[in-house]
Amino acid sequence: MLETYVSNFMEGVASEMETRKNFGNYIREKRKTAGLSQKELAQQLFVSESAVSKWERGLSYPDMTLVTSLCEILHVSEHELLTASDDMHQREIEEQSRGYLRILKGYTWVTYLCYLAVLIPCFIGNLVTEHRLSWFFIVVGGLAMVFSFINVPVMTKTRRAEKCFWCFYGSIIYMLCVCRIVLGGNWLIMSLLGVSFGLLGIFLPIILCSWHYDWPILRHKGLICMALDTVLSYLMVFFGCLFYVKGVPGVIIAQNLWVLTVFSILAWGIFVVFRYIRCSRLMKTGITVTLCGVWMFFANTLISISYNRVVRPSVNFHNWMDFGGQNIGLVVLIVGAVIVAASMIRDMRK
Repeated sequence: MLETYVSNFMEGVASEMETRKNFGNYIREKRKTAGLSQKELAQQLFVSESAVSKWERGLSYPDMTLVTSLCEILHVSEHELLTASDDMHQREIEEQSRGYLRILKGYTWVTYLCYLAVLIPCFIGNLVTEHRLSWFFIVVGGLAMVFSFINVPVMTKTRRAEKCFWCFYGSIIYMLCVCRIVLGGNWLIMSLLGVSFGLLGIFLPIILCSWHYDWPILRHKGLICMALDTVLSYLMVFFGCLFYVKGVPGVIIAQNLWVLTVFSILAWGIFVVFRYIRCSRLMKTGITVTLCGVWMFFANTLISISYNRVVRPSVNFHNWMDFGGQNIGLVVLIVGAVIVAASMIRDMRK
């Protein structure tokens, strides 16, 4: 029993001595690789030269408060220092990361040089040909659009898609404004509204979903998108009638805004049903189909109000050419009512 205890104790002592020896050899090797003497290493760590000598001879360990500084000086990780061995996998990853950063830096400078190679000749050419700067700013806008796609993703680390979108959107707005100044015309407002409607209508829901702010209004992302699309639609109709339609502006604007309102009623109705009404999916489908049927049945009547000639809704299944909208609307309405009834019966049986 005693012999076993002594044997285990001696093996533990030998193992400890071997560990200290390996640790000391590792520090000595890394110190020499870094091109430092024991004195220089001691000065950087604010310890005595004898302390460094004891580490390398395996007589003692560095204080835990010195581990981070020692790793930085010897260019090793804390895991490598504590295990006294090189982590080749981690070193390979770090080397690949450094290589990627070098490529990224070179890529960035190459793109900047390409921008200058385009801007400088255009700047000089614009001044020489017109003795002023005009289309040069259009070139700047085009490069800004390119920059938003190939440089912004590289320059940013978080929310890349959102930042790329806003840079691209801003560059388009800048481009349109410059083109308006250079070329003239009354198309700027409609262009701005059209671009905003197209881009924001597609990307704003995605951007809002990526926001994690604790704002009460962000609980209604769909409502924000619908409201913005509706406002932009009304503005496009208003300015489109004002600038491009001949006739009495007030009357034409009122007529077209009323027509847009008729179509908006259906869109908002479907949105409210699917977003805010709490019921089964089958019931929502039935209500939506019913709304579509009601809208199709009364759409012509509502639109005719703006033209001061009210068309009464009527059905004639023998004449689909003249009564197609009302006929289809009635059929859709009946189908929707059937779906709603089926949903109610199913809910009652549960």
